[in-house]
Amino acid sequence: MKVSHVNKINAPEQTRGALDVIHSKSSILGIFDTLEGVSFFAKDINFCLIYANPSFYQRLGFKSQKELLGKNDFELFPEPLAKKFRKDDEWIIMKSKPMTGLVELFLNRQGVPAWYLTNKFPIMNKENKSIGVMGTVQKYDKDSFGLTRDRKMESIIEQLRQEGNNASSINRLAKANGMSHRQLNRRFKEATGLTPQQFMMRSRIEQACEELRETDRPLSDIAYELGFCDQSAFTAQFRKRMALTPKKYRKQYG
Repeated sequence: MKVSHVNKINAPEQTRGALDVIHSKSSILGIFDTLEGVSFFAKDINFCLIYANPSFYQRLGFKSQKELLGKNDFELFPEPLAKKFRKDDEWIIMKSKPMTGLVELFLNRQGVPAWYLTNKFPIMNKENKSIGVMGTVQKYDKDSFGLTRDRKMESIIEQLRQEGNNASSINRLAKANGMSHRQLNRRFKEATGLTPQQFMMRSRIEQACEELRETDRPLSDIAYELGFCDQSAFTAQFRKRMALTPKKYRKQYG
C-alpha cells in the first residue's frame, strides 16, 4: 500500500505569512475597541500613545482617541504614576520582555481608589527589535478568574487586604500558608509585581481614602488607626502614592 507524502507545515512561518497580509487597523486593532472593561494601549519608542481603545480613553475622561494620541504619561497622569509607568516601559523596551500580572492601585474619576491588573508587552518589528510598548489594564476583581495566575497568591492577596496593617501579619500569613517569609515574598512579587509590604501599604492608602471621603475624622486619628507612626508619615506615604496630600484629597473628593 502506497502512502502519500504529506507536506509538513512550518507553523511560525505560516503565522508570519498570515500576519503580513492582515490589514491591522481594520482587522486586529478593531477587536480591541470591543473589549468591555479592558483598556488597551500602544506606545511608540518615545513612549507616546499611538493607539488607545474606548475603554482606555474614556477612563481618562476623553471622548475620542484623537484627543490623546501623541501624548505621553506625564501629560495624562500624576507625576508619581507617570514615573513608574516610564520606568516599566523603559525596562520592557531595553529587555524586549513583558511585564505581566502587575496589581496596582489607581484613582478612578470619582476619586475612589481601585485595584487594577496591568500586563505590558514589547512591540517588536520584523528585525526582532523593540519599537514600543503595548498593554492591557483591567479592574482587579477578587471574584473574577485568577488574574495573577497563582491561586495561592490570589487567596493571600485577599487575606492581606482584610488582615491588618503590620508586618507581623505577613509572617503569620506565610506560616498559615506553609511558606517561609522569603518564599512568600518571592511568589507574591512574581504574582503582583509588589512585595507584600508594598501591597499592604497600598491597602492602607485605599482604606485612608475611604475614611477621608466618608468621615470628618482628624488626620492624626486616621493615621494612628492605619498603623502610621504619626500624621507626617501618613501624609508622606499618601502623597507619594496618590500625588496629593490627604487634606487636598478630602477637599477634592470628600
